[in-house]
Amino acid sequence: MRDSVNNQKGFTLIELVMVIVLLGILSIGASGLFSSKSSYAEFIAKEQLIAQGLLAQQIAFGMSATSSPVSLSINRAAGGETSFTLTKVGQPPLTELLDSSLNSPLVDGTALANGSNTTFTWDSKAALSDNSSHSVTFVGGNSYRVCFSSSGYVYESLAACP
Repeated sequence: MRDSVNNQKGFTLIELVMVIVLLGILSIGASGLFSSKSSYAEFIAKEQLIAQGLLAQQIAFGMSATSSPVSLSINRAAGGETSFTLTKVGQPPLTELLDSSLNSPLVDGTALANGSNTTFTWDSKAALSDNSSHSVTFVGGNSYRVCFSSSGYVYESLAACP
């Protein structure tokens, strides 16, 4: 006669599901300790600057029949807030305000002082009007470099801008 006592060893399905649910809850709570909004500020600033720069170049291409330039300004307010402003004569400016935790960007190796700005201008051929290359570096938890080529193209670079 067989013994009716069940000698199975292991976990039940309910126990395994409960452990997975508890680990998920703990990992969501702990993720806030390892990442914060400010840790992405430099990445977001880099992406927005590239997008604004490429938009400026496209507008300059589209308006090549006119002689009015397209400008992109990096503004550092007296309080330390950074913003990008895209302007075209006859059009309302387009401003992107960045995360207030962003450190001052380095423009061609020099920190942009509070209360100042720097402007890049595209001519009717969609090239930078000063015929020079420039770099903008965002330094913080991570560092990102954006290059402005003299031909007007804007891109990210891991190395120094040419």
